[in-house]
Amino acid sequence: MLRQSHHRISLTVSPSIIALLLLAIGASTAFASTTTYLRPNGDIATSEPWSIIGAGSAWSALDDNVTESETPGTSDYISTAQLSPVPSTAVELSSLSLAGQKPLSASAWFYTTTSTSIIFTVTAKGEKTESSQTFTGSGWHSLTIPFSITQTVLNTLSLKFAPGSGSGTRQIPAAFVRVTIEPPAHSIYWGAWMDGEVYTKEGEKTWGDAPWDQMTWNAFEANAGRAPSLVHFGQPPPWTQSFAEEPLSLAAKRGAIPLMDMSSTGASLEELQSGKLDTSLREWAVAAKKYEKPFFFRFDWEMNGTWFSWGTEAAKNAGSFKNAWRHFHDIVEEEGATNVTWVWCPNVLFEGSTPLTELYPGDSYVDWTCMDGYNRGEGKEGVSFSSLFKTTYSELLSIAPSKPIMIGETASTEKPGSKASWIEAAFGTSLPNSFPSVKAVAWFNWNIYDEKIGGRWDWPIESSKAAQAAFANIISSPYYAANEFGSLTPLTRIKPLP
Repeated sequence: MLRQSHHRISLTVSPSIIALLLLAIGASTAFASTTTYLRPNGDIATSEPWSIIGAGSAWSALDDNVTESETPGTSDYISTAQLSPVPSTAVELSSLSLAGQKPLSASAWFYTTTSTSIIFTVTAKGEKTESSQTFTGSGWHSLTIPFSITQTVLNTLSLKFAPGSGSGTRQIPAAFVRVTIEPPAHSIYWGAWMDGEVYTKEGEKTWGDAPWDQMTWNAFEANAGRAPSLVHFGQPPPWTQSFAEEPLSLAAKRGAIPLMDMSSTGASLEELQSGKLDTSLREWAVAAKKYEKPFFFRFDWEMNGTWFSWGTEAAKNAGSFKNAWRHFHDIVEEEGATNVTWVWCPNVLFEGSTPLTELYPGDSYVDWTCMDGYNRGEGKEGVSFSSLFKTTYSELLSIAPSKPIMIGETASTEKPGSKASWIEAAFGTSLPNSFPSVKAVAWFNWNIYDEKIGGRWDWPIESSKAAQAAFANIISSPYYAANEFGSLTPLTRIKPLP
């Protein structure tokens, strides 16, 4: 990122529990399937002859929290006795994130307290396929969903009810879609840079950034729908500020792993490798060891570009970057700060970027590789997640095939394509299916000002209701780890999740 240095419902399964179960039954055994229920959560259309009893809407009359083996209550329901013209009512459903998960089967269910015939139809808006059948008799009735269950289908499923032949009253108190899925084989860390400017209203005092400002963290967490497992923030270099424990402790208290950025601003790479700054480096390392808890450390990121001073210096002499990195790393190791997890993070490759092979410090000096990339809306539809990262991903695997990969910064603009669709494709399909070595990802939730565009970027997930809803839905998958990492083993490096 070209910027100044910066100081609907799903079943959640804990990745740690999944891992333990796998070990217990044998690594060759497939993961057990899980079942979740998509409940009505909105009305699409209701013809007047349908009455809504005991509720304010058709969907709220049908959303009883029951399964097909239970009898729903009858205090609220939809009802009709009219046959002509044929009245119908349709409701939309909550969704489920398929990120990293495989749908095995799906079926639609409804319960009726009457025996008069009902035409039950399942439709996926925007899809040509639908399934419909007439049912007679009281109790539960089910309809197999025969078409391919994709994320688009799940996001647009609807249930429609109409009277069949024969006179009499129809009463329906509950309906849902049942989906059976195979959980993800592993999980990855996820989180964000949560900047307070996103939530500051005009005339207000600017909100602070997470992890310091809990209001900012709470706002992002509420809008994302769940707690992040890592939090991204920046800290000044050791010659400017001593090691600050506060942001790391605040992150750990909420179960998140700190992802700390630190640049060499205020000093040259030559000065750093020469030993001139060793006193402050060593003091920082001693304090980091004393803190003990593991954290990600992203030093001099995007070094293959020239928008930062260290990148400009590295473009002239790549060896100076490698030597400075190694020197800092050696001091941290000498002081025993083995809780510092070193993240080497270039920008995605672009024409004129400094070759990554010339900048890589070596396997013994790097714990995770990384890449930053944004969809800035170039072209008619913008740049897809896969197109944005695939070349750099391959390069990282070539340079350091044994290292886990992090996406340190990513986001998308709203224009010219659909940001909601970009998020859905990126986090729901591309990342889990095409980038298996990526084990952590951080969204850049900051509407940062950019002089080149004369305004602020619309990076935050809150840039539109559609984008926010897409992010919250997709990130709900257990493929994205919950915040369970406040008590990692002291003085250890952070490993990818199993």
